[in-house]
Amino acid sequence: MKTIRCVMAAFTLMLVVPGVVGCGEAFSNQTASLGGATAGGRGGVRVLFINNTPHRAVLTFGSYDQTDQYCRPDFGQFGLGESGAILDGSSTSGILWIDCARVFSIGGPQLLALIEENLPEATVDDDALIEGVGFFSIPSDDADGDGAGDPVGEGAAPPFEALLGVDFPCNALLIIRFEFDDLGPDPFRVDFELIPSESTR
Repeated sequence: MKTIRCVMAAFTLMLVVPGVVGCGEAFSNQTASLGGATAGGRGGVRVLFINNTPHRAVLTFGSYDQTDQYCRPDFGQFGLGESGAILDGSSTSGILWIDCARVFSIGGPQLLALIEENLPEATVDDDALIEGVGFFSIPSDDADGDGAGDPVGEGAAPPFEALLGVDFPCNALLIIRFEFDDLGPDPFRVDFELIPSESTR
């Protein structure tokens, strides 16, 4: 994980926050504590991924401040398996830690753009740098990701975003579940559960 470096100017509190419906939510999001023990510091957010589909999930997730165009997101990825972390079907990740920021995102377009624009030195899995979450069947002869078989795309879930101060506080545990979606327009969906910490500081 990379260190997040975002600077928030006071005037940004008056801006309309993309993706936020009401002024009250925008104010809550922009004034919520970042969880640091000292002034200007940041706490973290724990994240647990549970893949309740039979397919490997491919995605980029991370945290960023949406009103700072120079923000350097803290992010992680699950790839197809040639290198790096993977999240197979019917499996659970370990509990991951990322820096607390105004937005937690899974495959959101602004997260992806900030990674590409502001982290040119970062090691990135291009297969996982996609909007939303891709799901792939992995041939049995390629279970170890050595390229012996070609992964087969099974569909995708749309991007997911949660707002600090509205959907979660810093130092909380975010539980993310990937599920089939028989009723929605997409074949898969992202479900979100929050376990708050005892304190947001």
